[in-house]
Amino acid sequence: MGRTQNGAMTAPPQSESTLLPGGARMPLIGFGTYKVDKAESVRTAITEGYRLIDCAAYYKNEETVGQGMAEFIRDGHRDELFVIGKIWNDAHRPQLARESCEKTLKDLGCKYLDLMLMHWPDAWQPGSGDPGTPDESVTIQKTWEAMEKMVDDGLVKHLGVSNFSLRQVEDLLQHARIKPVANQIELHPFLAQRKLVGVCARKGVQCIAYSPLGHADATVLNNEVIQQVAQDLGRTPAQVCLKWNVQRGVTVIPRSQNPKNIKANINGIFDWVLPREAKAKLDTLDVGSRKVSPKWHDWGNVDEGGATKPSIALA
Repeated sequence: MGRTQNGAMTAPPQSESTLLPGGARMPLIGFGTYKVDKAESVRTAITEGYRLIDCAAYYKNEETVGQGMAEFIRDGHRDELFVIGKIWNDAHRPQLARESCEKTLKDLGCKYLDLMLMHWPDAWQPGSGDPGTPDESVTIQKTWEAMEKMVDDGLVKHLGVSNFSLRQVEDLLQHARIKPVANQIELHPFLAQRKLVGVCARKGVQCIAYSPLGHADATVLNNEVIQQVAQDLGRTPAQVCLKWNVQRGVTVIPRSQNPKNIKANINGIFDWVLPREAKAKLDTLDVGSRKVSPKWHDWGNVDEGGATKPSIALA
């Protein structure tokens, strides 16, 4: 291990994917499609090397994303992609969950999804708006059983959750016939969630970082510490934030429609490492600051579940 002229440590290339239970591999960097309204952006991402495409019914753009993937799939490369879908809050009832999955597949132009997530643990009554009225007729377990049937029928290969607390993940693991392999949550230097990430990893649940650049909150990338680390290493602030997560084994899904940024976010991300002292500086930024926190969701006690002390396994 050595250093480049700009101070970044060099090392044998980091694995570009993480191993999921069952043997499948999930890329450590993917392309987020929230608010992406141009198929060309998806095509650019694939050209630049992104192989994980993160989608959701709630984004209302899956047809556009599908158009962006169409040529790559048509040329016989579907098995090179790792496509993620999500079931929205108003589709938690079993039949609606199934219909949501089938519509996602149709809109994306895929015969199967690599991973289907329950977008939030909150269930809303169908047609009750956004935010909706809580749907007390359905439980997480009932929705999960409907998702398991999607795997049984070949529509989905793996199942996971999003925005679940550690206690909710542990509860699901207890009764699930098909175990969740992922929990997609907000993660960046200001919200490290070390305990959740570490305990989930030990239980076979891979965390995926959404909003890894701070959800368009300029105070993240403009932070003095992040700016200084980036300058010292000859990297952009965005590259530093993404590497901070990737280096601890967390998949990141940055989004952009700027071709320059799409390329910069993935370019060479596995060819360098954050020096220990730089990582230590970034770690001091963790203040539990959420950039995505809808009023209708109760985060509960984040310390509930798992070990009594925060994990340092993936710190």
